[in-house]
Amino acid sequence: MSPATDPSRDAARERALIRVQAASGALFALFLLAHLVNQMFATAGPEVYDELQGQLQTVYQAPLVELACVLGPLLVHIVVSVWRMARRRRRGQKASNHPRARWQRITAIVLLVFTLGHTIATRGPSLVYGVFPGFDGVAYTMVWFFAYFFPYYLLFSLAGLYHGFNGLALALPRIGLPVPATLRSGRTVAGLWLVGAVALALGMAGFAGAFHDVHERAVASPYARLLVDLGISSGPAEPSQPAR
Repeated sequence: MSPATDPSRDAARERALIRVQAASGALFALFLLAHLVNQMFATAGPEVYDELQGQLQTVYQAPLVELACVLGPLLVHIVVSVWRMARRRRRGQKASNHPRARWQRITAIVLLVFTLGHTIATRGPSLVYGVFPGFDGVAYTMVWFFAYFFPYYLLFSLAGLYHGFNGLALALPRIGLPVPATLRSGRTVAGLWLVGAVALALGMAGFAGAFHDVHERAVASPYARLLVDLGISSGPAEPSQPAR
């Protein structure tokens, strides 16, 4: 029997892939959940949101941290997840039909579809132009095209919240970290997600101006001016004037 078809070797490889998938997912989930908690604080207004975001960014946007704890784990998690899916299909095995596993896959697809574009739109301007979206930048997208951006942000964040909560509950025991049974249960995950979902929806409402007047600041923000200058947006913002 060749090593490629040795069941014991194949099972060992699968266990190794599961651990790598779990570890990379758990590491990225820490960033993801911190990012979503920041979004929840949008209800308190731009000053509170931007202050918290600034504190978080000093940690997760430090070059080594961003590579080792955000981008690296994300890429590894995606590659290993796709690899395991391909191995499963090659064996003719079906994915688990358990509701938690099914929702984990569905939310993974949502995140996979939106993450690249979101990263380019938010991290790209800060790296290339030194412009950080902040509260006012996100609020501007609501002013510019509410019918698209509000449901987009809400779907993206709700998917990320479930994938993060449920993923941690599943991943931590697989890498040998003790997690109380009550925290691993589907009911606990669903309850935490529901509470977080309400907080995220209120945060989105904060960006949209439900609790504060955001319009004037949003259209005057550096992020809004950048989008207009680049020809991406034709919304209600004045292009910046050339330096004299």
